[in-house]
Amino acid sequence: MDQIRWDALIGHAYLARNKLVDIAPHVYAPTVPNLHATPEQLAAAEDRLGHPLDPLLRELLGYANGWPQFLWDTDWLGTDDIGQGPRWQFGLELIDLYYDNYDTDHLPTRDQIYPVLVSAQLDDVMVVRKDGPITKGGHEFIWLAGEAPGERWDNALEWWLACIELTNRGIAWYEQQAAKG
Repeated sequence: MDQIRWDALIGHAYLARNKLVDIAPHVYAPTVPNLHATPEQLAAAEDRLGHPLDPLLRELLGYANGWPQFLWDTDWLGTDDIGQGPRWQFGLELIDLYYDNYDTDHLPTRDQIYPVLVSAQLDDVMVVRKDGPITKGGHEFIWLAGEAPGERWDNALEWWLACIELTNRGIAWYEQQAAKG
């Protein structure tokens, strides 16, 4: 498999996020990704989890260690959040709420997922599997929102690309609203 250019992909996400802020400053504040995780931070997060991070997520965190309000109002959890703190706890609560209230027969068991993207306002949470197949270097990512799970992605790369696309869809929506007057 070719080396993933996480630096370029983070740049694409940053440009899209900034365009969203430019078009809807009344809704979105500027944010930037956190600096890369150190080997010590990655190891500490894995110690708290009690298992290794997803391989591609670990690689991505080595380029940007989380990002507040990365996608809409959702925070991409960095190593300082993984396994501890209020954002982690809220992500676990959202997962538990989902598993308590919706049909999860089509999902991994609750103990085989952990949060990676947590909404501050809604009941959205994106999770990564600890088990299951490795596809192109990583585990599946799943969006839990509402009555049925949203999107599912084969790995962190596919998830990241989808987050950029979701941001671009938001930009298009705000542009359409502005055109309507």
